[in-house]
Amino acid sequence: MVKKIKMTKGQYRKLSKSWLGIIVILGILGFNFYQEYKPVSGSERFEVTLNQCVDGDTAWFDIDGKKTKVRFLYIDTPESTNQIEPYGKEASDYTKEQLANANTIELELNNDGDSEDKYGRLLAWVFVDGELLQKKLAQEGLVEKFYDYGYSYKYKKEIISADRYAKNSHLGIYSGR
Repeated sequence: MVKKIKMTKGQYRKLSKSWLGIIVILGILGFNFYQEYKPVSGSERFEVTLNQCVDGDTAWFDIDGKKTKVRFLYIDTPESTNQIEPYGKEASDYTKEQLANANTIELELNNDGDSEDKYGRLLAWVFVDGELLQKKLAQEGLVEKFYDYGYSYKYKKEIISADRYAKNSHLGIYSGR
């Protein structure tokens, strides 16, 4: 979250009448600018608020007061928006339920690779109450393929293992129906 220092107009006028005051004001403006535009480290989780769920692997979140479209890293769920694919609605409903009922939603950027996709969506790992949502989707058999562009994906092994579990248990897309 962005933390800013706020001043009243009276405090601003009083400080602006001295050199020390001007230095303090410039320091506050610089600090606020840094807080607004500081980069987020790839391995650092940060809390967000759900704005709207799009489908099984995309959602809008409020990040520091800005509405941001986020594409979930590494996974691809069946489509449920423009074209309806088998298990697309199930994947979308599962994601909506997980995000809507979460006490805490956190995002984490990948250390390696691009931070945005070709559509300008932020690419992130999504955590719901401390659990990786991509892994949960895979464990339910709701991931149809993986987007692996040769980067070092931090949670790749966990997701593949969860998908293997779904396959062996005949869940979701592996159920044969």
